[in-house]
Amino acid sequence: MRSIKHLLTTTALTTLASCGGGGGSHIADGIAPIPGPMDQSPGGIWTSQYTVTSGANTGDVIQAEGIVSETGQYFAYSKDTTTGCAGLEFGQLSVSGANATGTGNSAMVRYSTMPGGATNCVYPDGSTSATGTLAGQVAARASLMVTATGTTSLGSALIETTNYTFSSLYLNPSSLAAIAGNYNDGGLNMTLDANGAVFEQGPNGCVMSGQVSIINASYNAYGIQLTFANCTGTSAGLNGVVASGLLTLDTATSPATVIGGISGSIGGELFVEAFNLARM
Repeated sequence: MRSIKHLLTTTALTTLASCGGGGGSHIADGIAPIPGPMDQSPGGIWTSQYTVTSGANTGDVIQAEGIVSETGQYFAYSKDTTTGCAGLEFGQLSVSGANATGTGNSAMVRYSTMPGGATNCVYPDGSTSATGTLAGQVAARASLMVTATGTTSLGSALIETTNYTFSSLYLNPSSLAAIAGNYNDGGLNMTLDANGAVFEQGPNGCVMSGQVSIINASYNAYGIQLTFANCTGTSAGLNGVVASGLLTLDTATSPATVIGGISGSIGGELFVEAFNLARM
């Protein structure tokens, strides 16, 4: 997994409240109110793939995947399969009827170690982080369209619309027994035991430990919280950092793979890690 630090300022979502005029109760008059549209659940594993049609990366194939919990917490990535660069995003969605809105913090990172891949993954203005808002439409367990509108840390505007389709992997039940195992983290061993405890010892003595939790046992999305300790050298800044996020177990691969990400803060800077780890 890869660690990238970025300076971000959280953008608050502005909520608009509407006010109605006074009047008598229709219920008291024996007329039931007409119910509004049912809120669609944003929960799911959402996937997308498309080809860039303009700009410097024309022709590149982008693979995107998002994990959204039943409570609207989300982690998403969009990876350029040509360069290995990816945008990672963490935030919160809320839904009213079929309308989804939210906020997000994002970072541009090197997601792949492929030979010949880009060594400098940045937004067009050279920045590596952004904040913004989300707006779109969701049909529960079917489709999700999201337009992300943001501003990079250098002040440039960003806007991107992604159309996702629902993956039935989300309908797999979650359990600590199902996700337990040893996972290959670039040659290191990340252990996830039957109680959900996570442990990994990395370079420079750095120890990563924490807990995986069940969000809703009916669905294949897990919460995760990790703490870093005993780090030395260039990793010393990680000591005491607590990061949290989401992950899912992809059983369609062989061996099964844990996919997800975490985010935290180091002195006001965004710290992110992305997971794509095969079971050993």
